[in-house]
Amino acid sequence: MGDTAHLNKNSIGLPALVFFVVAAASPLTGLVGGMPIAILEGNGGGVPGIYILSGVVLLLFSIGFITMSRHVKNSGAFYAYISAGLGNNLGISGLGIAILAYVSIQIAIAAIFGLFTQILFHDYFNIDLPWWLYTLVMLVIVCLLGIERVEIGGKVLGVLMIIELAIALIISFITAYHQAQTASLDFTPFTLGVVFHGNVGIALVFAVAGFIGFEATAIYSEECRNPERNIPLATILAVVIITAFFAFCSWGLIQAYGVKDVQAAVAKSPELFVFNLAQAALGKWSVLAINILLITSLFAATQSFHNNITRYFYYISRDGLFWKRLAVLHATKGTPYFSSICQTITMMVIIAILVVTKQNPLTAIFTWGSAITTMSILLLQTLVSVAVILYFKNRKDLNIAQWKVFYAPLLSAIIMAVFIGIVVVNLDILSGVHSKFIFLIPLFVFGTAVGGFIYSLIIKRLKPNIYNNLDQIINEA
Repeated sequence: MGDTAHLNKNSIGLPALVFFVVAAASPLTGLVGGMPIAILEGNGGGVPGIYILSGVVLLLFSIGFITMSRHVKNSGAFYAYISAGLGNNLGISGLGIAILAYVSIQIAIAAIFGLFTQILFHDYFNIDLPWWLYTLVMLVIVCLLGIERVEIGGKVLGVLMIIELAIALIISFITAYHQAQTASLDFTPFTLGVVFHGNVGIALVFAVAGFIGFEATAIYSEECRNPERNIPLATILAVVIITAFFAFCSWGLIQAYGVKDVQAAVAKSPELFVFNLAQAALGKWSVLAINILLITSLFAATQSFHNNITRYFYYISRDGLFWKRLAVLHATKGTPYFSSICQTITMMVIIAILVVTKQNPLTAIFTWGSAITTMSILLLQTLVSVAVILYFKNRKDLNIAQWKVFYAPLLSAIIMAVFIGIVVVNLDILSGVHSKFIFLIPLFVFGTAVGGFIYSLIIKRLKPNIYNNLDQIINEA
């Protein structure tokens, strides 16, 4: 039993908040899986500079995002901010996109977790079980942690993140150190001529995809200690940490081959690029270590997105937009336990359908889920940037600098819109699926947005009191 009043206040500090965002980014997975493809299909040895450029773009977006968080007091994050700036209809439309993004990425990550775990147990312990069994067990553990006090989940993610980041940084450092012993280190990956060589757009989209889960800081605003300080600080710290990690690690690993030869080296075996360098730097044991840490990285990311989804459903159910039962909190833990359970059951049902229809966890589930999520998040960030401009347009009395509420959001909206175009044109490369059906993804994403808009009209017609009350719920400070 529980109530629907408020989540457990003051339960999350700054470190846990940062861990939730970094965990969602799944840095080791991005380094092993995304970075080699960014080199191969993107701008080659200029990828380190692209990660820095992506971080700058996300910091640019953060300016409006953080400013909005200080004036719109609602943990619905993207949904609340879009509603405040563009109206409730588009806000609920954005809500549909956000749910689609998080459900898609959680399914994708859960599936590939099962696949990697299956391979690990088969290769090292001669245990041959289906991938989906590992996925279902993981989802149960994630659910149990989701029901527990949120600070416990934060501690688990914190430990996993520190280990994950540490081994990647060590491998990259040793690779660069070995190069320094025989020749000078190459810093040209950060020069304009190298960064803007090749297919820069592809590299940028792969890099920006590494920041998915960006809004998690605002989602935890009701549970965060000193949210006025910690949410902006955690947002900036998370972006800086993720940017620095990818930029340094990609630069360090590129040293093994040099800017001119790294693309050819990756082309030979992109899936083994990082593993081969790890073995050269630390020995065979590091390959097993990375395999294990890849699995824990995917677990941590699943946990982070699970928490995001359960809180989204908690907020919208509390606001009257969905089944009220999902807003019930655990009597002693103060977490949305019923939402957590329902969300887990939903994930299991979807996984079961995918298994019955014989969908491959890597080439079908993961690739489609990742592509849907990347496009959805970019669309949300575009809408939020526009919402910031319109929200503060008639609030001149707040005396907020125009670069925070107009110029930065405008530039951010333009860049994100360009990224969406790049994703649409290069969906086959980004997803790894060379089929005409992959181009149904934009229709699916934008169709979800339209569906959310139609749902808002239904709410407005059938439940006018709830609809009209949303303006008060999305409270202004």
